[in-house]
Amino acid sequence: MGILGDIGRLMKAGAKQSANTDYAANLKHSADLAEQYAGYDPNTPSGTHGAATANPFTNMAAFATMRRGSGTVVSLAPTGAEVEGTPVYVVELDLKTDGQDAYRTSYQTLIADSARSNWQPGSVLPFRVSHEDPHSLMLG
Repeated sequence: MGILGDIGRLMKAGAKQSANTDYAANLKHSADLAEQYAGYDPNTPSGTHGAATANPFTNMAAFATMRRGSGTVVSLAPTGAEVEGTPVYVVELDLKTDGQDAYRTSYQTLIADSARSNWQPGSVLPFRVSHEDPHSLMLG
């Protein structure tokens, strides 16, 4: 049928999906999750996502000021906690930033089963590190 036919099919499918989406329920679910994350103190062992907070604007501002680094996964262990059915793991890392010696730290985060292979020992992941606290990290 060609490209115009495909665009038309895509528009119809999008309109149908939009009509079947409960935006109020999705917004409520997002607010519930934000409140749940806001209850976590990222500086305590029960927190997740390292230095990240429930406020994405705060996260973007902090991320922009942090030093770049890389973390080599040493070990990975479930904490027993879950958020929305996704397990929280503590990841031991050897972290290296420019001009600094590598050091061992830990990072807690949610890891879906499908992404766990990216977090196996030996994997190297990008991190951002706080200037004030070398154990305050953000993935990325």
